[in-house]
Amino acid sequence: MFAMSWFTRLWSSPRPPRPASAPARQAQATTPAPNPNSDTDTSSEASCPFVPWLAGAVELSKQAITPHEQHTLDVLQGVLALPEIPDVLLPRAAEVVPQLIALLRETQLPLQAIAQRVGKDPLLVAEVLRLASSPYYRAQGEVTDLEQGIRLIGSVGLQSAIARVVLKPIYRSAAGASGSLHANAIARLWKHSEALAERTAALADSAGRDAFDGYLLGMLHDTGWKVALASLDRAKYTLAAQPSAAFVTELAEQTHRLFGLAAQRWTITPGFTAFAADARQNGLANGKHPMAALLQQALYLCTLPGGR
Repeated sequence: MFAMSWFTRLWSSPRPPRPASAPARQAQATTPAPNPNSDTDTSSEASCPFVPWLAGAVELSKQAITPHEQHTLDVLQGVLALPEIPDVLLPRAAEVVPQLIALLRETQLPLQAIAQRVGKDPLLVAEVLRLASSPYYRAQGEVTDLEQGIRLIGSVGLQSAIARVVLKPIYRSAAGASGSLHANAIARLWKHSEALAERTAALADSAGRDAFDGYLLGMLHDTGWKVALASLDRAKYTLAAQPSAAFVTELAEQTHRLFGLAAQRWTITPGFTAFAADARQNGLANGKHPMAALLQQALYLCTLPGGR
């Protein structure tokens, strides 16, 4: 079987961006059966929330968690023991999330007033028109009128466009020297968060849940990874080239809880707040919130070829 090490996958150049799909597009996938004859463990792709970069034919060791891996987990456990995530580990969130909340409140205004507000932000205008011109909305050619674009994408589309534009700076900030875990992963985190947001929103919509809540938790879930990588950089820890499956499972759970700890301060919507509380308390594998199972499926879909 072709194998690509975790280290190589993590530091390889990101794929070209896929054409963005609308937040409410449905996504389905089947789960591959594990290979009992393999000396390595590939079944983790289906059985646990997978590390974002572990996609395709990546093999994990069946060995027990090594002392180095346990030290890595202990570093993150120390962060989880804090009452909240220090701003130094997620520096842009304190200014970006309030801006998102303020803009979302304005989506309840009349159409003309919304268009006037959106029109003040060139990046947001571009995102609304890009989304409205996408094949999903069946626009007749390129949409160039802002009010028409807002009318086409509706409230969920507008909210998702706002979230995408406003939250992107969170994934731009990479403290530390070039070559660090955090700095090297930052571009991949953003691409993964975009794909995860679309997948989770689509699954939520098809399950009768709030699509925008799904989009939000998908878009912000990788802040847990951002905090984890920044923490490991500060502690001067590195990651093994071929990790154990047990370590990957525990690492994914810890990063999910780190997301929950960070998001406890982000009262964006009631649904998002409830999910964040569940993430911090229960993790992902044992999550009680209805969105937990949908997020697990979305994470798996993002590991498939072309899924990111």
